[in-house]
Amino acid sequence: MLVALTGLALLIVGLLAVTTRTVMFPREDPAGPADAIVVLGGLGSAAVVAKAVDLAESGYSGQIFISDAFGGDTRPAHLCARAVPVPGTMITVQCFDAHPTTTRGEAEAIAAFATVQGWNRVIVVTSSYHVSRARMQIGRCYAGSLAVVGARQLMDPLKWAYQFVYQSAGFVKAWITPAC
Repeated sequence: MLVALTGLALLIVGLLAVTTRTVMFPREDPAGPADAIVVLGGLGSAAVVAKAVDLAESGYSGQIFISDAFGGDTRPAHLCARAVPVPGTMITVQCFDAHPTTTRGEAEAIAAFATVQGWNRVIVVTSSYHVSRARMQIGRCYAGSLAVVGARQLMDPLKWAYQFVYQSAGFVKAWITPAC
């Protein structure tokens, strides 16, 4: 019985360590020239959209695709369906609704856009705590070159605790769900 409890305790500590690393201190990819910048929907989307616009203004891509995973309440209406002028170029912005409204649905949408539009390299921008899970799920659906970049938001300890649990559960769900 003691061996089983020790093993369970070690498993829990190991899972906490891995989750802490992937949620609080994710490995982000370097941004490089891309066919499109895709913004994943969700809470904290203002910082994520701002990061995507900064990347576009820096010349990484002239196309931004914004997912609205919450059905309209987080969509940056001032950017959707219009061109944002940038000196010397035009950044086009298109918003889309993923079905289902999950990271997997967004991954499937990215793969579909890539097929239709001939994308070979995509930058995905999401909240920093979501980078690792987004990379895993999108990488299962999209075969091209993928860079996942996080946008950091100030969060109080309660929000960090919530994201820690939510992202951990999301990883478990992603691991047991078949790939695209």
